[in-house]
Amino acid sequence: MNIKDHIFGMTLKSVFRKKLRSGLTIFSIIISVMLLTSLLMVANGLETEYQQLGTGAGDFLILDRHAPDLMMSRVDMATENAVENINGVYSVSAMTFSLTSLKDRPIVIINGVNPDEQAIKQFSIINGRTLQPDDKGKIIIGRTISTGEGLDVGNTVYVHGSSFEIVGIYETGTSFQDGGGVIPLNEAQSIFGIGNVVSMLSVYVEDLNQLSDIRSTVENRFPQLITLVGPEVAAQQQDIQLIQGISFLIALIGIIMGSAVVMNTMIMSVMERTREIGILRAIGWKKRKVISMVLKEAFTISIVGGILGIVLAIGVVNVLVQAVELPIPLSITANLVILIFLMIAIVSVLGGFYPAWRASKMSPMEALSRG
Repeated sequence: MNIKDHIFGMTLKSVFRKKLRSGLTIFSIIISVMLLTSLLMVANGLETEYQQLGTGAGDFLILDRHAPDLMMSRVDMATENAVENINGVYSVSAMTFSLTSLKDRPIVIINGVNPDEQAIKQFSIINGRTLQPDDKGKIIIGRTISTGEGLDVGNTVYVHGSSFEIVGIYETGTSFQDGGGVIPLNEAQSIFGIGNVVSMLSVYVEDLNQLSDIRSTVENRFPQLITLVGPEVAAQQQDIQLIQGISFLIALIGIIMGSAVVMNTMIMSVMERTREIGILRAIGWKKRKVISMVLKEAFTISIVGGILGIVLAIGVVNVLVQAVELPIPLSITANLVILIFLMIAIVSVLGGFYPAWRASKMSPMEALSRG
């Protein structure tokens, strides 16, 4: 007996005895796993970016309570002064987020920030200088877009039809920010036509022990607004919730369809191997060993499809994201892998249980007579 047979027994031989049938079953699992993995990778990437954004921009953020997404949030500028006058608030910075194209990149986030406010400090300059209060027609850009588009200090770029001179290159560690740029707030409001509103307010407090009380004061005084910190920013984004919802729907459909396909394959396999199962029972195999054999075959089919689905998803998503140059970090997290393998385990158990039970119920004489 060679090493493969010693480790896997008859499992691999049985699974690939009918290559076409097993291949089609594996393919159906690959598609479900690929779709689920791809969507979850994008959702995780977006969630990571929003969490980093929420962590790096003040002690807490103020946004429009009813906005489905950070980009659609609108907060009146008058709120900034009102919040600054709340006891315990050190400073407040206004910021806008707008989507546009920049050079050859179709999707770029341009931030509007007051150069004399605290929020500008999160954009750490690595070349050139930061924005100054009297700057007009000036922009600082992230390291990622600087490297990717070959832009440097002194170059001119066009933002939403207006020209800006690059005066600095910054790095924040956040893909959204490092793949975009920052211009003075008043110019951002003007060229994007958003008037006297901003996307959010970054609030810095004097004492973090008072953070909860200050947040409550803000929400009580401005019920149309919501205060968020760190991970709460990601949880509030409806686009992430939508992607996650679709992902779990695909997971449910994948479990149902995958289980049905695996069950059909294993039933056919059991029917074709009636005599073989009868011989195994006749030489002393117990029912639980027959059940184990069939379940292992179902699990092997599912695990092969799952692994190939994950690998294919990584390749497809990275190619698509690079094609549109979307600034989202993509990675396979431990939670994502656990979720995928949980799905695979459910598919293999649901798909293999009935065929395994049916095989175990065969008496040796009946199986041999049928064979």
